[in-house]
Amino acid sequence: MLEVYKKLPKTNCGKCGIPTCMAFALKVKNAQLKITDCPYVNTEDKELLSQKPIITMDDNYERVSKELEVEAKQTDFKEAAGNVGGQFELNNGCEVIRLKMMNKPYEMRKDGLYEDGKYCHDSWSKIIIYDYIRRKGNKPLSGDWVTLGYFPNTASHVKAFQRSAEEKVASAFNNNINDLKARCKAMGGLEDTGKMKADYIYRFYLLPRIPLYLCFWAADEEFPASCKLFLDSSAETYIDIEYLAYLVERFVELFVNL
Repeated sequence: MLEVYKKLPKTNCGKCGIPTCMAFALKVKNAQLKITDCPYVNTEDKELLSQKPIITMDDNYERVSKELEVEAKQTDFKEAAGNVGGQFELNNGCEVIRLKMMNKPYEMRKDGLYEDGKYCHDSWSKIIIYDYIRRKGNKPLSGDWVTLGYFPNTASHVKAFQRSAEEKVASAFNNNINDLKARCKAMGGLEDTGKMKADYIYRFYLLPRIPLYLCFWAADEEFPASCKLFLDSSAETYIDIEYLAYLVERFVELFVNL
């Protein structure tokens, strides 16, 4: 994945139909796309990459998760828990940070990440939570709702993001408000009001200090349903923006297919 990513323009232009260059690189290594689907990769790089052995997405995620795990373990657990909205505990003398990601409980211990009392083998989950803990964000929520394009170096893939995430939610629950409400409840969503005048607004917590606001407009005789997703502008303090994009995409997949 990293070899592919190095050959990409890293502008997140979205012309390949994928929101970010990193996500494109993952799909290439997962055999879901070809390197030639990027219009900016030169012929020499295409030939070079075609000769290399394929490294799977899981291989790269596992490597990155191990690197971040080292940093997360060295973090002051008590300080980190207070900063990121987790719960610090001493369990038989062992330090533990308890927190939820997308309404699912996890434990960060000095020997790694645990899910339901068992060591977590999902590299993706480990990367997100390790990065979240090691950063120790410690910034109050601003109350300003922004789209992903608000954050630095992301504006270029807003259209692709809207197509792959927001439109997917709108299509799944078009003329099906009862299912929308049920899904929001199942995912831990809380009814909210805010800066948008939507028919329905629900607040979810991707992580304790990273709220996501789902604004939904029901279909009528003239227009189909529509959806907008917003984040608090403080999110970049708590997590790498590339990881945040993946987190939102994963939330949408779970929300639509639960």
